[in-house]
Amino acid sequence: MPFSKGGLVGFDSSRRKFLQAGLVLPAAGFVATHHPDAFSQAPAQVGYRTLGKTGLKVSSVGCGIGLIPDPAVLVRAVDLGVNYFDTARMYEKGKSEEIAGKALKGRRNKIVLASKTDARTKADVLKDMDDSLKALQTDHVDIWHLHSRDTPETITDEAVEACEILKKQGKTSFIGVSAHDINAVVDKIVKIGKFDVVQTTYSYPIGSPFRNASIRKLHEAGIGVVAMKVILAIAGFIPPKDLRLENEGPLAAIKWVLLNPMISTTVPFAKNIAELEMNFRAMSEPYTLKDEKMLYARNQEIRPLYCRMCYECKGKCPKGVPVADELRFLAYNDFGGNSHQARENFMLLPQEIRRVQCSECSSCAVQCPNGVQVRNRLIRAQALLA
Repeated sequence: MPFSKGGLVGFDSSRRKFLQAGLVLPAAGFVATHHPDAFSQAPAQVGYRTLGKTGLKVSSVGCGIGLIPDPAVLVRAVDLGVNYFDTARMYEKGKSEEIAGKALKGRRNKIVLASKTDARTKADVLKDMDDSLKALQTDHVDIWHLHSRDTPETITDEAVEACEILKKQGKTSFIGVSAHDINAVVDKIVKIGKFDVVQTTYSYPIGSPFRNASIRKLHEAGIGVVAMKVILAIAGFIPPKDLRLENEGPLAAIKWVLLNPMISTTVPFAKNIAELEMNFRAMSEPYTLKDEKMLYARNQEIRPLYCRMCYECKGKCPKGVPVADELRFLAYNDFGGNSHQARENFMLLPQEIRRVQCSECSSCAVQCPNGVQVRNRLIRAQALLA
């Protein structure tokens, strides 16, 4: 691994090698400072990591099953040695789980299977589990997440109680939380002391420094960390200047995430087998100067357009628009190429919020520290998704 148990090592020699290679980046964009020896060491083989205190050995590149997966991709993933699979009850109203259940039938003992619930009440959490198990054609999942809990109050006592019941019943081996804004909920998760796994956004360039303090808290509490949306910023919207970005950008992005040993696994979605096999390579290839240059250039290119989900916005919308959420939904369309997912999420917002038109404001009360053109992006989101 490119990290010592005591922290980051080899900074001086790695930085020298980096600069000698002729690539000098501005300090603000020099992501190598977060992983200073990433350019001199690399994993020698496919990696399996321990998922926190669960003791489960999971492939460091897992498989995000997605809304409507290709069964052939799921089967091929198992054949490659990928053993962590992630879905959710609400994905396409259970269709994702149904497809996964059929594809993975007969392979259940080879995988670690995670699913999620949006439910807040005890009764609904319990019902969602029974529906998930039926769709997945299994008697248990390995991890059951409370999904999309981005504020402390969304992690309700009765939902936690339901998860504990399911664990005692053997319907799930471990329980977890998924969150986009991990910084807002990490203290409550650790304080509750009952969760085994947390799934959160972590990618270039939003991983460091916005997430690392929270991820360290989870790691020190023995909670396994699963990184999601690891390649979203690398895809879509601006046509790549050459095929290297289109074909190798996602690979570089996953390799960057894997530099952090506190990340147990990742769940990139693959539309086809070629994408799956590209993602898989991240476990056995080093993160290089070429990767760094490519990702840095892409970050600069999308700076006015891509919300990094850092939740460091300055200001608050007086009309109540959840700015980070709407921009995330737009990213599903513009960067992820999934208009259906974007619109489906937007339509879950309260009607009075969906009716707000940011074009009626001459300026935006919310300012992005990363340079995103917030008002213009919100206007696009509302015109496209409402």
